[in-house]
Amino acid sequence: MCLNGLKKANDTLGHSAGDELICAASNCMKFAFASYGKIYRIGGDEFVVLIQESVSNIDSILQVFDTTIHDWHGKYSNSISVSYGVVKSSEQDFDSIHSVSKLADERMYKSKSEYYNISGNDRRR
Repeated sequence: MCLNGLKKANDTLGHSAGDELICAASNCMKFAFASYGKIYRIGGDEFVVLIQESVSNIDSILQVFDTTIHDWHGKYSNSISVSYGVVKSSEQDFDSIHSVSKLADERMYKSKSEYYNISGNDRRR
C-alpha cells in the first residue's frame, strides 16, 4: 500500500500535514485489517498488510478499507488516497515471499499510476 500525495502534502502544507496523512493511513488500515493480520510501515509512504489466515471475504474487507479512506477528513487535509495491490496466495504457486511481494508491488504501482492519471496530479510534486 502506498500513500498517494505525501510529498506534495509535505511540500505545500508542511510536515505536520504529512504526518497526519501517515497516521490516518495507518489508522484506516488498522480499522479494516487489524483483526485479520499485521500492518507494517516499510518506507516513507509505503505499508504492507499481511493477512496470514485464510479469509473468504477479502473483497468486503477491502470495501471497509476503501470506505474508511473515503470518509476520512483531517485538520490539514480534507482527504486521503492510498493505492494498493492485492495478492492472494491461492492465485498461483509462488516460489518465495519475494515473488508475492513483487506481484503486489506491480499491482500497487499500476493502481498508483491510475490515481495520478485520473487526478491530474504530478506525482513528483
